[in-house]
Amino acid sequence: MEAKPGLTRATIMLSAGMAVSGTVGLFSIQSGQPTFNVVFFRCLFGAIALIGWTSLREGWRSLLITDRRLWPLVLASGVCLVVNWLALFEAFKLTSIGFATIIYHLQPFWIVLAGAFLLGEGLSRDRLGWICVAFLGLVLTIIPKLGMMRADHNWLIGVGLALVASLFYAATTLTTRAVKSVRPSVLSAVHCLIGVIVFAPFVSVPALQGGENTMWLWLVGLGVIHTGIVYILLYSSYPQLPIAVIAAGAFLNPVAALLSDFLVFGRSITLMQAVGLVLILLAGLAVNLGWRFFSFSSLTTGAPQKP
Repeated sequence: MEAKPGLTRATIMLSAGMAVSGTVGLFSIQSGQPTFNVVFFRCLFGAIALIGWTSLREGWRSLLITDRRLWPLVLASGVCLVVNWLALFEAFKLTSIGFATIIYHLQPFWIVLAGAFLLGEGLSRDRLGWICVAFLGLVLTIIPKLGMMRADHNWLIGVGLALVASLFYAATTLTTRAVKSVRPSVLSAVHCLIGVIVFAPFVSVPALQGGENTMWLWLVGLGVIHTGIVYILLYSSYPQLPIAVIAAGAFLNPVAALLSDFLVFGRSITLMQAVGLVLILLAGLAVNLGWRFFSFSSLTTGAPQKP
């Protein structure tokens, strides 16, 4: 692995992309805009960034998806992705960036379960064991907030929206598996265009007129940085890296989210929630790398397996 050309550069790109993506909640809240506005402008500026990047590198004709058979899946995956953003950004507001991000990281397990029950893929005892560990982590994360959820129903709604976001992201992953022939940057640009069309009727013009001067910086950042630059960094690094590095790099996303929540808003998580987060991320890493349940021998004796 060390001898693989470009590995260090790809690892840096992956790490930067994951860390920056963890600040998406900070940008969405700091914009001060309603969630529909936030998602619309993320899609708009993200589409501009991705279309510009792809056109400069490969020509504008590369943006065309000529195989009509792929369009139903492209549309389905795009709708799932933007609905995922809508649910997640609203969950940030109703709970907190860190808390919603922890719950959001249950997405790999929905993919495994959907693959088993909908696509007929095998569900081994090892994977089932790690899924149980992940949901134990979810329980530990929620327990300290039970009192708050009883007193504030919005918090409970936020928890539900974070779960919905993770489900829709899992659906996006499953549907995009069937359109591997489309370049990731092109697919992401089309997804953003779908979001522009879907959410345009819901944009609140009065909220934009009453926004602060820095509002546009946050909204442009969501599109150009978190959708354009981050996607380019991640999709450029994925083909060059082993799955073990990619899975480990995913830890940087919740770390960045928790840090931004703490440094900007003074919110922190309890020790029990920290343990829950570690269990969720550890279980996700185990599923991605094909570890045996409570046995890490695969780290040295077995090749990583794809989920």
